[in-house]
Amino acid sequence: MENTIPDPAALSAALELFNAGKYDEVISFASGTTDPALMLLSARSYAAVAKYDIAESLLRSLIRIMPGSSYVHSYLGDVLLAVGNNGAEAEFAKAITLDPENLPAVRQYSELVIERGDLRGAIPALRTLVRNSGDDEDVKTLIKTLTAVGEADEAVSLHRRTFSEDVFSVEYIEALLASGEFQKALNLALRGWTETKDTAYLRLDLEALAEIDKEAAEKAYRSALDSFEEADISDENVSAIRFSFVLLEKYLENYDAAEFELSHLITPEADAVYHLLSAELAAKKDEGERASSIYRGLIDSLMKRDADWETAELVIDRYTAFLSAVRSKEEVAGVISVVLSAYPHAVCLAKIGEAFENAGADSQAKDWFYRSYRADYLNGGLAYAGYLKRAGAFREADTVIRYILTNAESVSDLEHASDIILNGDSALYQLEKSRGLVQKSLASVSDRLTSKGREMLSAVYLYSAVDSLECGSYEDCKWFCLAGIDVLPCYPATISIQDFTDILSRTKGRAIAERPILIEKAAEAAEEVVEEVSAEEDILPNLDEREKKLLSFLREHREATEMDLRSVLDTRRVAGIVNSLLAKTADFGVTLIEKRGVGERGEVYGYVGRR
Repeated sequence: MENTIPDPAALSAALELFNAGKYDEVISFASGTTDPALMLLSARSYAAVAKYDIAESLLRSLIRIMPGSSYVHSYLGDVLLAVGNNGAEAEFAKAITLDPENLPAVRQYSELVIERGDLRGAIPALRTLVRNSGDDEDVKTLIKTLTAVGEADEAVSLHRRTFSEDVFSVEYIEALLASGEFQKALNLALRGWTETKDTAYLRLDLEALAEIDKEAAEKAYRSALDSFEEADISDENVSAIRFSFVLLEKYLENYDAAEFELSHLITPEADAVYHLLSAELAAKKDEGERASSIYRGLIDSLMKRDADWETAELVIDRYTAFLSAVRSKEEVAGVISVVLSAYPHAVCLAKIGEAFENAGADSQAKDWFYRSYRADYLNGGLAYAGYLKRAGAFREADTVIRYILTNAESVSDLEHASDIILNGDSALYQLEKSRGLVQKSLASVSDRLTSKGREMLSAVYLYSAVDSLECGSYEDCKWFCLAGIDVLPCYPATISIQDFTDILSRTKGRAIAERPILIEKAAEAAEEVVEEVSAEEDILPNLDEREKKLLSFLREHREATEMDLRSVLDTRRVAGIVNSLLAKTADFGVTLIEKRGVGERGEVYGYVGRR
């Protein structure tokens, strides 16, 4: 059939077929139609019979026809999600932008954001759900998410606003525990266990009791685990109860009992945390050889499984700390290099470098860090850059960071690198050029950043605002503050709008206090910019490519050494190029650069840009 004009009767008939689940008939009925409503039903029918490629094609055609339709975008999101396409989240986000009350899109979007670990980023969508859906499960999800990001007090308040006093849930009790309301949590958890026999409530009951009375909790844990063994009950909550009991026994220095309970949890595939705890307990019992054997076995197992960098780093750091308690730094470096050099993984190479660095063997340290960089430009490169910065090789560190940020393969990798630069132990953010690169890199993908990524970008803007304030660049300071506020997520972890408003307030105070100077400086700056542009426009046609490149670099950086310019120009003839440029500018009565003396890295040149 071929329809060019909407036909209410045809639409009604197709809708009846669709609601009856007769999808093939809908497809046949709507074949060849140009009626958007029928096309939509046809697309949904194709999706229902798993012909997702056709469904996607129809929905994209509909988006071109009706770009403002929230539900077409959300249906496309459903299709993309069904085939595992990562474009689904973007479609749901677009749907929400067009219609914040499109609840199916809001729910799918929040689930996807939570699934990729961006809990803070999911909170605004979850709030919309709670406000509009009236669904108790949506409230519980928001309570759980708020608790997970450290907003337990708000989670408790939300529950109390939404439910009556006699209503309780696992999510609410977890929020009570996190907010320090242990007695309330204990009472409700015991009630939940008594009424439902759900082991989740018993887990929470025991955790609350351990906060109130650890001696009583020890007896309660032992009794609960004995009853589970008698009844042959085993689930994830029972495992969590046993692990909490291990930690309690360790706290009480009952190491034998802790080891016995831990033995029920340890398997070759068990989480690395269990094995780490086993090694720690062995060390507590002065069984150093056994502890060392556990550490080495765990490292070997992780390397054979190609474990992620973070897990491997944690285990190696714990092993290093264990060795450091009884050996010299030089001995530790020797042991670490022997144990880890058997594995060609970047994390092992970096950790060998770190051990040699701690031992004062800088040459060996740099070599191993560089090997890590070659093996893994991202994590190994960040480790290498950290070493270079600590060693005072700031320019080289900047170069490595530039390579990492330029070659990051995904937004996730870019966020990871930025996190290490801004928040890592090496304080790479102190490298001004690298901080600028982070700002530029994150800003270029701002629409795809997680809430953590946006907060990092906001933090960089905050750093820049502070720098601008300190050097008296008040207009720049204001711009950085507003830019930082704009990208700041709704639930930031470390900074707030208050940080920016405080700086704005200080900027305002200084600007008023220095107003006569500022007005004069502003006029001078404006005049200088005009002259600068005019001067360069006059001379540029007469410069060769190297001279233009040199001028451009100096204009951007304001000052550079001879060694800096050798790298930029790829030649040792910097002095000759500078002299040629000075001669050409003099012919035009212009001064664009000047010599400022000689330093450790050769002659120093500065950009002045004036007639």
